[in-house]
Amino acid sequence: MKVTQIDVLEAELSGANGIASWHHVFARVHTDEGITGLGEVGMAYGTGARAGAQMVLALGERFVLGKDPFCNETIWETMLRRSFWAEGGGPVVFGAMSAVDAALWDIKGRALGQPVHRLLGAERPQPLRTYASQLQFGWGDTVKLEADPARYRAAAELAREQGYDCVKVDPIMADSEGNRAYGLRTLFTPSQRRMIRRRLEAVREGVGPDADIIIELHSYCSAGSAMQVAELAEDLDILFIEEPTHYNSAHAHVKFARRSPIRVATGERLYTRWGFLEYLQADSIDMIQPDVGLVGGITEAVKIAQLAHTFDVGVQAHICGSPLATAIGLQFEAAIPNFEIHEHHTYALKACNRDLFEEDLQPVSGKFTVPTGPGLGMTMRPEAERRMEKTSVKLS
Repeated sequence: MKVTQIDVLEAELSGANGIASWHHVFARVHTDEGITGLGEVGMAYGTGARAGAQMVLALGERFVLGKDPFCNETIWETMLRRSFWAEGGGPVVFGAMSAVDAALWDIKGRALGQPVHRLLGAERPQPLRTYASQLQFGWGDTVKLEADPARYRAAAELAREQGYDCVKVDPIMADSEGNRAYGLRTLFTPSQRRMIRRRLEAVREGVGPDADIIIELHSYCSAGSAMQVAELAEDLDILFIEEPTHYNSAHAHVKFARRSPIRVATGERLYTRWGFLEYLQADSIDMIQPDVGLVGGITEAVKIAQLAHTFDVGVQAHICGSPLATAIGLQFEAAIPNFEIHEHHTYALKACNRDLFEEDLQPVSGKFTVPTGPGLGMTMRPEAERRMEKTSVKLS
């Protein structure tokens, strides 16, 4: 079997269902035996997804066309060492590598009639514990950044009614008027601290005493302002505080982790096992959150999880993408020994996302059943694909 063509499919969905920035980039890898596989670049949000699309085509044309898709380890190492830029890292090159790698695993699973987690050596797993993510946007059909603590409580109550026993919320993203807050690297004022505290109290009231809360800070804070949030929430029985500060230097994160009264999780903007190693060696992380669409794909994510396992650290895949990203994350999480909890983002509830694939992946009563179909088990809807921008490279 050999790779004969690679398609990039782009779905521009920014503005749909209230999601400000939302641009999916999919890779479809074709083989001479008629078996195809799908992958996704984990850059749907933020800025730069189109760069990931071009990198998929560049890597695919140079290093993947004509290769045996079963040789994913060799292909991965070749992309890393011979692309030049992957030796320095970053989301564009590793996002593209991730999409190609996931597609190769999908091909292998479809060729062998097995789900990816079985190829990785795992038994059929029990349903995975799942949390409702990003309650500051509400927990319904449309994204709306909320200011009023009462709305935070309502979102928490709704998630709890649906069976989730863990939720995640960013209490600093919205200012007092419900606008996006900026300039959060300075220390919070007394009025800001009261606002943050009221929102967190509302979420605790909404979920009750028998559910967990994860605080999300999206790396907006300095070590000092992140510590203010941790101190404000210390008595609210918080499970983790996520992305307390930036990734540009591990020093700020280590400084926070050594003083924080709350366990620390991070990792969605770290790439490959080498990116995580410094944090693990510093004992500054209690749960890693690799995005399988950014760290180098399934091949690399499994190595990262095993590395974390040697440090006695658990894993939650960061998932903020299409249903395909959910499927990739589930297959990965089902195969690792140190899985903690699965993230179900509020964007995954929205119609613009759910309409992309035939399979509507949603948890039931706060738990996710891992798909057992061949490969990743996902089928893109033809009507959705017709609306996408398509570019390809082919074996000559």
